Amino acid sequence: MQSVDTSVLDQERLEVEALLERFSRSPRIAGLLSYICRKYFAGELDQLNETQIAVEVFGRPPDFDRSQDAIARVEAHRLRRKLKEFYEGEGKDRPIQIVLPPGSYIPVFQHRNGSLTAPASTAPRPLNGTSIEEPVKDADSATTNPIDSQNWRWKTLLLALGILGVIAGLTAWYFVSAVHKRGAALASKTEAPAIVSPASPPIRILCGYSGAAHIGLLGNRWTEDQYYIGGRPEPSTQRFTGRTNDPFLFRRIRTGEFSYAIPLKPGTYELHLFFVEATYGEELGGGELSRTFLVRLNGRILFDGFDIIADAMGPRIADERVIRDVSPDSDGKLHLSFESERGQPIISAIEILPGTPHRQLPIRIVTQPTSYTDHLGQVWSPDNYFLGGQMSMRRPPVTGTLDPDLYASERVGNFTYAIPVDPRDTYTANLYFAETYFGPDGPGGGGVGSRVFNVSCNGVMLLQNFDIFKEAGRCHALVKSFHGLKPTAQGKLLFWFDPVVNYASIFAIEVLDEAR
Repeated sequence: MQSVDTSVLDQERLEVEALLERFSRSPRIAGLLSYICRKYFAGELDQLNETQIAVEVFGRPPDFDRSQDAIARVEAHRLRRKLKEFYEGEGKDRPIQIVLPPGSYIPVFQHRNGSLTAPASTAPRPLNGTSIEEPVKDADSATTNPIDSQNWRWKTLLLALGILGVIAGLTAWYFVSAVHKRGAALASKTEAPAIVSPASPPIRILCGYSGAAHIGLLGNRWTEDQYYIGGRPEPSTQRFTGRTNDPFLFRRIRTGEFSYAIPLKPGTYELHLFFVEATYGEELGGGELSRTFLVRLNGRILFDGFDIIADAMGPRIADERVIRDVSPDSDGKLHLSFESERGQPIISAIEILPGTPHRQLPIRIVTQPTSYTDHLGQVWSPDNYFLGGQMSMRRPPVTGTLDPDLYASERVGNFTYAIPVDPRDTYTANLYFAETYFGPDGPGGGGVGSRVFNVSCNGVMLLQNFDIFKEAGRCHALVKSFHGLKPTAQGKLLFWFDPVVNYASIFAIEVLDEAR
């Protein structure tokens, strides 16, 4: 039996990344493509169904009515059409083409040499009782049949999938087994693999993980563990991880006494370290002071007595630390060492980004399940760093803005955001509001006084008895800016949204470093 060529899989991932960049101005389509490809590469094909996609990609509640809300089918049809248009146009000569067969949420990678890459279980299935030939409602037209005059081509493809499925499945199984064996062998080594040349950021490492690359919500590619010396990989005991939109980053850890020597080209970088404490907690025994350790960066102490629970304000909560102005040491490597104080050090992931000298990169978050690119070309990340509240997706038109789609979804309730920043600077925060529910002509009725809440940051009141409708009326954009915000000692801007009357609400948050 022959194993699948890893270079082929790398090429397929690169094709996904290229399409995500191309579709970045269509956040729903890009989000769906990123999700289905991420599940495909992770071998989680059983999760590619209508309900799972509607909940995880488009923010629907688990009990939503599929007969009344066909969001997954509609967006899958739009993605299928976009792929077809691209590959029939400027992408017609690309060596790999991604196909989403009608009636299926599982992508197929079609190579110009005629081969197909698809797991054995990828034969297209009806979408929860909807036959493959049944038309679905399109976002841009009343009714569109996803099978057009090219119907015979799809039938040929489906037949080919049936024949090749077993072969592809067996070879894919063999490859995944080989990858996991190779990862286990790497994890057992105490020395980092030999380095040929410096790496080019961004670098994203899943500590303690071995396997296929993980594609994040922004199309970011996270690799298996590398460049480490010592320690051992372990699975996280995490059942739930708060304050993250990508729990996959926290499924594995490297623990023990260990270090990383990451080769970098000369330059200025921004370092992000990801932690979560899943072993200690009040219900698990222990709490603060149960695990503390020291972290060094290029030999100097970065964190001393580092306590994940104290830093994140609880167990099972994602903790991200940001350090700007990072550069490789004199040997051309970025050195990170993790040393025991009480208990063994752990880390979940490491990210290194090209940085701006003396300033942290901007943080832009939109309260939506997928990213959004505004009229200036700035990318807003999917909702992240929150605890509490619910995502509410309503699409009444919002005026007074060049980016009405920034207001497609809001977070409502009693909630907080803990946004990680470098603690050495001060920051400007821009908070984006609109009242889309209350008002004489709104679904909630009422008007002034119907929604009132407070907003504070690190204990400082920013907005007291804030009434969006009173200041802006209904469905009109309102941006509040605050300057000179100081982070906590843990490097967080902790925003509290406290209801006074009905739920608090926010649509987007932008954080900008004020350093010059």
